[in-house]
Amino acid sequence: MAKIIIIAGDLAVGKSRLAKNLSKYYHIPYYNKERIKEILGNEAEVQTPELSKTLSTVSKEVLLHILDRQVRTGSSVILEANFHQPELERIKQETNFHKVPVYLLHLTGDIDVLYERLLYREHYENRHPIHLTHPLQTIEEFEDYVMKWRSEPEVLPRLTINVSGKTSDDVYAEAVSILEAADPDFKTRTNL
Repeated sequence: MAKIIIIAGDLAVGKSRLAKNLSKYYHIPYYNKERIKEILGNEAEVQTPELSKTLSTVSKEVLLHILDRQVRTGSSVILEANFHQPELERIKQETNFHKVPVYLLHLTGDIDVLYERLLYREHYENRHPIHLTHPLQTIEEFEDYVMKWRSEPEVLPRLTINVSGKTSDDVYAEAVSILEAADPDFKTRTNL
């Protein structure tokens, strides 16, 4: 039976790494909004905040299309993106209609640590230019952005993992434990 794993959460919290690790462990394909956004952004001559926002919206629509195809064929998938309430309601409707379970792993952490990670990524990692257009220039702007997402209504139950003080291996182990407790198929890695 198909299963949908959504990985969402704070900026710079390790969502992509967790998606890759779970994909490898469970042999389920994963798709991430940021990579789709980068592919689309490669076609733009100028990177602007408006373009970044538009490409984020389009990228999430692509992920929702992938979700639709996967549930219709009975295939599992991992989607990594911060879907908002209207998108989550569409996911809930689609998965309920096809009777496919969906698990939303929500990663969170200490604001100060996450902001430092964001700054490090921007300055020392080879980030795609489309990711460097955001307006989050201060820790206060970063915190406002994160808190806005955290306070959105819970359309799907959030299986929350606080990454504070944990290594990526610890987060991965906790995610596997949460999924296996929620659904025995994850434990046996069958019917995925």
